[in-house]
Amino acid sequence: MSESEDFPEELSDTVKNFHGSLGDLQSKLDLMLSQPRTDLYDKLDPMGKAKMDLVSAYAINSLFWMLLKTMGENPGAADVKKELDRVKEAMMRCKEIQDRAKRGRVDQGAAKRLVSSGLWEPGKSKIRPVAGDGSEVGHGDEHELPRKKIKQFDV
Repeated sequence: MSESEDFPEELSDTVKNFHGSLGDLQSKLDLMLSQPRTDLYDKLDPMGKAKMDLVSAYAINSLFWMLLKTMGENPGAADVKKELDRVKEAMMRCKEIQDRAKRGRVDQGAAKRLVSSGLWEPGKSKIRPVAGDGSEVGHGDEHELPRKKIKQFDV
């Protein structure tokens, strides 16, 4: 009997996929390990350093998970799942920080003016801020000089 006859056929695709994934992992690790970690680490900004640490921690824990699974042990008993979840949570916090930095800031004064001008209807007086609600510009408004109306053909 050959070895292929002893091996269950329903597992052959799974083992081939696993073997292919290990080959891909080996090539990526060889690339990462070809340079000293400190050289890679020094070139990165703080966010890049955090990402590198998180990916390294996740990769190590994933490899340990696979080792336990191939040995027939329960990875949940070794708290590997908890550690993987903790690293995933840290990755999500890192992504939130990145997204927050990408978000634009809202000019609240401009937003208020835009809303109030959108609510204004011709023939009605303009909506002015109510005193005491924090939206007034300042107390210097009483001393403003009246604006001169310019006709279309005044030059």
